[in-house]
Formats: sequence, C-alpha cells, structure tokens
Amino acid sequence: MSLGRTVVLGVGNLLLRDEGVGIHAVRRLTQEYRLPAEVEVVDGGCAGYALFEVVARAERVVVVDALLTEAPAGTMFRFRPADLDGEVGGGDRLSLHDVGILEVLQAAQLLGHRPEVVILGVQPADVSPFGVELSPVLAGVLPELVERLAAELAAMGHPVARRGGADA
Repeated sequence: MSLGRTVVLGVGNLLLRDEGVGIHAVRRLTQEYRLPAEVEVVDGGCAGYALFEVVARAERVVVVDALLTEAPAGTMFRFRPADLDGEVGGGDRLSLHDVGILEVLQAAQLLGHRPEVVILGVQPADVSPFGVELSPVLAGVLPELVERLAAELAAMGHPVARRGGADA
C-alpha cells in the first residue's frame, strides 16, 4: 500500500541567522539520510502563500521552522495545528514570517484539502539581520532537530536510513 506524498517543508529566512533553522534542517536531512521517493523535501524559504501548491499536493506535511515563544533558545517543539485551538492568525504569532505556514494550512483547509500536518519548531537565539550562520545555541541543537525530523518520517511509515549505515 502506498503512503502517498509526504512533504518535508523547511521554512525561514537564511539571512536572519536562526530564522533559517528550518532550511538548515532540511538541507542537513538530505545530506545525512536516504529518503524514499514519496518524501519530497522543499526549501520553502519565506514563500508564504506560494507554498499553498506544495501543501495541496501532499497527504502529509512536516514543517520545520523557528518559532517565537517564551521558551529558552534552543527549545524544540512538536505539535499539530489543531493543538493551537484555532489560534491561527490571531494572538501572538508563532512564526517569524509575514505569512506563516499556519495561514497557508488554513487556506488549504478552506479549499477542502486537509493533509496530516506536524510542525517541528525551535526557539531561536539570534535573528539579527545579515548573518547566514546559526547561533552557537541552534548550531548545537541542529543535529537533534534533524534526528527528530528523521524519526517523524519513520513514524509515518517512511523508511529512512542514515547515509553510510544505521537506520533512523
């Protein structure tokens, strides 16, 4: 039985240091893991609503992003949009983007497309402009974030394996 397409979507702005953690994570995932054909890895950058078509063609979406919370820098989160109790677009923003991925998911739902969605996020330490490297805090947690991402795919039934050996 085919699982259908799963999209791993890294979002963020590489020019704002830790704000690009989602992109760093998906790039590292493709470097360190062999992924099955039904898993599409997308560098979503700050594309906003342009990501709608990516979401619309997926059965499952795993989003990796920097999240604004009150937690200490480097804290990782895993949640589903439903865990936010309808707070999409209201209250404090979780995403640092003008149009967050939650708004894209809400638009897809309004048009009848409801992929299974998991969001993996991390609290940034430094989002200062014009720096492409991660802060030391996020550079330190990036390997664990990538491992969690691979484990999420494995839990969805996608066989992922580390390049050069051990399975995730």
